[in-house]
Amino acid sequence: MPGPQQIDWPAIRENWTILTQGAAGVMTVVATIITPPPTAAGTQGIRPFASFVVAVLIGIFMLAITRFRKREHAGPWAAFAAVVLALTIGNYFWYVNLTDSLTLNWHEHTFVRGTEIRPEVQKAYGSVISEPLARELMEDATGDPSLIWTPQSIAWNKNLLCIAYLMMAPLIGGCILAASQVTICVTRPPSPQKHAKSSRKKPLTEK
Repeated sequence: MPGPQQIDWPAIRENWTILTQGAAGVMTVVATIITPPPTAAGTQGIRPFASFVVAVLIGIFMLAITRFRKREHAGPWAAFAAVVLALTIGNYFWYVNLTDSLTLNWHEHTFVRGTEIRPEVQKAYGSVISEPLARELMEDATGDPSLIWTPQSIAWNKNLLCIAYLMMAPLIGGCILAASQVTICVTRPPSPQKHAKSSRKKPLTEK
């Protein structure tokens, strides 16, 4: 009996390299548009995971690219690109607003602030902490935001920023791939059937 089919690891490795190269190109564009959230201590940050997600989505996207690549597919690709672009614009401003409201710059470092103030701080300074006051409190806390806000609210805001950033990377990648596919489709010759129909001459009628 023949043995089980062997996994072609060299081919998988080669294909994954191609996908990661495409993801690296997308993440280069992302880096010119937005800044990733602050990196937690002991981690590599969200950017490597975003690159992994983009690489997988590019592999899935290749199925649609290879199937719908004719000239008549340019219109649907353009519509898809427009929808993804609209989502990208909306997510961009959402991420920018989150970054402005949930982060704090202190001594050339960016920290994620919380939304729930610790009871002792709220008792001393009130329920609203302005940005100048937050910087003063960060001085007293020697750069530890968990002494001002609750660790749970800080962790929630970190996750929210990561989710917004993680959504941004695939959306930008989708825009790039869809727009590129539009240019590929429009430069292709018409399908043989449609070309034959358009070039068919009408029969001459007797006068």
